[in-house]
Amino acid sequence: MSGIAWLCLKKGHRVSGSDIKPSYLTDRLISEGADIAIGHCWENIKDNDIVVYSSAVLAHNPELAEAGKKGIPVFKRGEFLAYLGEGKKCVAVTGAHGKTTTSSMVATVLRESGLDPSGMVGALVPYLNGNAFIGGGEYFVTEADESDGSFLYLRPDYGIITNIDLEHLDYYEGIEQIQNAYFRFMENVRPAGAVICWGQDPYMTNMIKDCKNRVLRYGKSSSDDLRVKDIVLGPMGSEFGLVFANRDIGRFRINVPGEHNVLNSMAAMLTAFDIGIGADIVRRAICQYRGAQRRFQEKACIDDVMIIDDYAHHPTEIVATLKAAVNMKRRRIVSIFQPHRYTRTKFLKKEFARAFYGTDCLILTDIYAADEKPICGVTSMCIYDEVIKIKKVNSTYMAKEKLIEYLMGFVRPGDLLLFLGAGDIGRISGEFVMRFKKERIN
Repeated sequence: MSGIAWLCLKKGHRVSGSDIKPSYLTDRLISEGADIAIGHCWENIKDNDIVVYSSAVLAHNPELAEAGKKGIPVFKRGEFLAYLGEGKKCVAVTGAHGKTTTSSMVATVLRESGLDPSGMVGALVPYLNGNAFIGGGEYFVTEADESDGSFLYLRPDYGIITNIDLEHLDYYEGIEQIQNAYFRFMENVRPAGAVICWGQDPYMTNMIKDCKNRVLRYGKSSSDDLRVKDIVLGPMGSEFGLVFANRDIGRFRINVPGEHNVLNSMAAMLTAFDIGIGADIVRRAICQYRGAQRRFQEKACIDDVMIIDDYAHHPTEIVATLKAAVNMKRRRIVSIFQPHRYTRTKFLKKEFARAFYGTDCLILTDIYAADEKPICGVTSMCIYDEVIKIKKVNSTYMAKEKLIEYLMGFVRPGDLLLFLGAGDIGRISGEFVMRFKKERIN
């Protein structure tokens, strides 16, 4: 939502908005000229021409109700995003995992190639100086949110699908409904464009066969349009060879860790190749990408204790993050995990337990509810109980308000601390860094 607000400001519109608490993003919007209120109340809706809301806002929100009373047109975030991209060649990135990294990689490559795109992504990206950007070129790059089906408002020229997974079960009834939504997204791609997807995704096989649009695949198979080979994973980056259209185009390097990011970069590079950007330009461009906030973000290394903050909140994401962490070759990997949403915890508790095989110590804290009401019997202990059954990982539970004090006495030199989750665990990681640094200096 902050990215949409910023783009509207840059286009010369008057922008007001509200959030439940102040943050860096609300402060930045105020400094740019937006009128931001803290807290949702009907008085915030004044002489607005339109109202845009995110999927986190529930139907009974007082501002939505007031907009309805006043007859003000109301748009979902995804619906308005499609409007912002009108008149541009749209590159829309969707998928269960990797949307932010892939979309910001696409934006980086297009910018470095001189195509000067506009767009927005789902996190602050240092290279882009934020989460939204305006350029003079013809391309518009955006994340396409599948969580509430709003990605179906888009009619992209390039529709990138990073992967499909059992996710957002508060909205979808199961994997078949999820696949149907993605297939509709594929069908929404403009005829002159292309669907770009991971060739080894098990849920994509039949969808690729049935899709009427052109489909380009990336992965490890000889049948993929862009094939990777000879991957060398490093602690904070990877090198690999690429074969495009059956032609070896040499070695490439990315400066973010993990094999999952190799695949994310391939989605971005395959898009660039199909646009017509040469391999040498893409090779230089992709090296400029240095990650996004809360995507394996190194917060500090203090007295040989490394602190990493990561948005991973689904078992598949946790597995990928822990694989990257193992490459850091630290003495212990300590995972501090804040489950996100009661529904996700309820339906995927066994998968969460298995996902933490790669960690030495697991510290679970309270569920971050987002917009959900509590579900009777669903707490972080649901995951803890499954971990105990497996007997693979040392695990404990710690209330959120006691977490920093506990960690102060728990960490050892050589540790890698992973703060994981999509809630406010990122703020806690920052508070821990400040406290740990202060005590070590003193």
